[in-house]
Amino acid sequence: MLDTGSDSFREALNNSHVRARDRFSFVAIVLYRRLAVPLASDVLPRKVVAVIVFMEFRGTEMYTQQIGYYSQRQNKVLDTFDRTAALMSASLAERYGTETAEALKREVRDELEKLIPEIPHISGGQRAGSFNHFLRITAQELAVFKAMRKRGKSAREAWEICHEAIRLGAEQVPLWKRHLIKRLMFSWVVKKLFEKREKKGAYGKFGDFEVEYLAGNSAEYDFGVNYLGCGNIEFVKKHGGEEFAPYICLSDIALSDAMGWGLKRTQTLADGRNYCDFRFKKGAKTQISSKTKEVQETIDIIKAREEEQVAVSGVRSPRD
Repeated sequence: MLDTGSDSFREALNNSHVRARDRFSFVAIVLYRRLAVPLASDVLPRKVVAVIVFMEFRGTEMYTQQIGYYSQRQNKVLDTFDRTAALMSASLAERYGTETAEALKREVRDELEKLIPEIPHISGGQRAGSFNHFLRITAQELAVFKAMRKRGKSAREAWEICHEAIRLGAEQVPLWKRHLIKRLMFSWVVKKLFEKREKKGAYGKFGDFEVEYLAGNSAEYDFGVNYLGCGNIEFVKKHGGEEFAPYICLSDIALSDAMGWGLKRTQTLADGRNYCDFRFKKGAKTQISSKTKEVQETIDIIKAREEEQVAVSGVRSPRD
């Protein structure tokens, strides 16, 4: 059921300054929490999905984190991986040949199976769902890195596979869903809620994830989120992927391009900085860089390759 009886719901609808279209936006956000977040989760979302889910955080919910939760839910995690692997079959075969591609998929699956019992699970409220999804997807990416490393491949090459998987996954999302997500993200209500949270010094802790909210300014960004702690990074480092940690942050490039988030980010915790600086601007192009030299080189290489493919094929780039 929709929480139409909540104080925040009534306050927004009754506010005399809220125009009709903005009342629609608020109702749409409630629907988004019930419908769009699960739909978006099918395309390897990252922290941005949690931005709207966070909005009603009041600091009263207590979140706990446990290990071993997925031991009895292994099949669900593996089924998700199998769907992603199926999307990648043609790309992997083109890169390595059919035999090697099939062997690599099996090896990644085996690595993921080993990691499943160690994936953290956060409980305590609705917002935990998005973070849990982040962690499951990060486990898939870490499994790719581990399998590739055993074959003598670099972290960069492992990430190129992950990047392609995210691109292909994002393409599965219908345009109308992308438009809905974009409209909700940049609605009047979202901006007002971020302003309210910033004034209150709103801060959320969800297991190893720690976040603070920033109201935007029209010139630079519409709203922002600083991640002071990241469960994805902690998980990767704990399980032998420290070299790969800065790469998993690049998932947001493909997602911002596909969903129109207008995301700008200049640093991450994985780069050794104090926080990840997510800034969202309606209509802006994705601008993500890394303070880690090898990771920035990977960003540049992938961008150049995709632009070359566009020039050859004539198909519009997802960055445009």
